[in-house]
Amino acid sequence: MDLYHITLFVHIIVLVVAGSAATVVKLSLGRLKRARTVGEALEWHNVVSATSKLFPICLAVFVISGAYMLSLAQTAWSAGFVIAGLTGVAFLLVSGVFLGVKGKVAGQALEAMARENENQPAPKVVPPRLVRMLPAINTAVALSVAFDMVTKPESAGVALTVVAIGFLIGVAASMRVPAPAREKIEA
Repeated sequence: MDLYHITLFVHIIVLVVAGSAATVVKLSLGRLKRARTVGEALEWHNVVSATSKLFPICLAVFVISGAYMLSLAQTAWSAGFVIAGLTGVAFLLVSGVFLGVKGKVAGQALEAMARENENQPAPKVVPPRLVRMLPAINTAVALSVAFDMVTKPESAGVALTVVAIGFLIGVAASMRVPAPAREKIEA
């Protein structure tokens, strides 16, 4: 047993935590869409909001533990898989901030409605297209970064191409889901 492998274990555990959090978020979003009352919708929105707070923590631990493993293995920061990993983390962080801002607006609208009457029928929320697309894109980008971390391509071009392919697969997957044809409130 050595420090590198202990840090790698932490790195993998964080991957499991991030994947579990993504599962809870996606399940909660599905329940939020089917909520019958404003109070129920607000409860599911709060689950999404609370769980989503794990993502920036996971990203930070990925970078810190990855940096430590690089130092132990004496791997250059210019290695392709490192550049791709940092690019993926930056994309996921920006995407998460964007989704967090949109979610906060939606949460404030639900809270205002709940103050009036939490038992009133829940609005049928139709999020903007980008908000609907980003969860699938984020998952695909995260998986492509994980692929790069396992295969460790030295070429930045190859590693970034893998991330770009993941991004495009995420875009394609998100376009397969049709937009709901319902009453719209801005999120």
